Amino acid sequence: MLATEISRYFARGKDYRVVSLAHGDFEVASDRDVRSAMTAHRPDVVVNTAAVHVDDSESDPETAFRINAWAVRGLARACQEHDAAFVHVSTCGLFGDEIRAYHEYDPVALKTVYARSKHAGEEYVRSSCERHFILRLGWLYGGGVGHRKNFVVARMREGREKTSVQSAGDKHGSPTFAGDVASLIAPLVDSGQFGLYHVANGGGGTRAEYVREIFRGFGLDTPVEDVDSSHFRRKAQVPDSEMLTSMNLPFAGLPELPQWREALDRYIRSIRDEVPQI
Repeated sequence: MLATEISRYFARGKDYRVVSLAHGDFEVASDRDVRSAMTAHRPDVVVNTAAVHVDDSESDPETAFRINAWAVRGLARACQEHDAAFVHVSTCGLFGDEIRAYHEYDPVALKTVYARSKHAGEEYVRSSCERHFILRLGWLYGGGVGHRKNFVVARMREGREKTSVQSAGDKHGSPTFAGDVASLIAPLVDSGQFGLYHVANGGGGTRAEYVREIFRGFGLDTPVEDVDSSHFRRKAQVPDSEMLTSMNLPFAGLPELPQWREALDRYIRSIRDEVPQI
């Protein structure tokens, strides 16, 4: 989802040549494959969106650390060797249960395998590549209507099919449009202000509030019942708050992303014509 949005954004600019490498093109955890790709394409910037996600990390910690940490080490080292800037995508899931927005200088609280593996990846980036950007993103959504993990479209269909919907009222985050993230990467790279950045659409709310906004955007009046997150069985005990705010973007003279409700409305308007029976 994010990789597609980033590729589309840069492909629209005449100043960029985009090389999009998929799973079948090379093994991201293989130093040999990574170095071969770097030699073949000679990129100025490498953007890493590869990841094993939350519940899959709990099921298979070895794969999680191989992709989320060890592979990142190899990518970071290759970028250092080839003098390429490295943009590494991290996560909002590194914090705790206090309900507030977390900034770049807050201490982490690594509650899940996913969080531990992603944070280990961050540490490899810091130690292995001088010209790096680490982006911790909010609750990401976006992509085409047919994308298998399109959260917004999945909730729309649920709201259309059910008389009421239950959603977690005790989990908080910052819904974040992947297209807005993509549009920030170019000015961030151009700025040369390397470091750690929290990148999320402004504000935050509960998962239930997020779902209500999705329904509102699609003109659905399906009621959303706030329930405890224990109603939804998950392998990973994710933090109660994954809301983000940024100190470093303003410090670097870069714009923060728009408020999350405005961004969600904008995204829904962009896909409404593609969604049948609305």
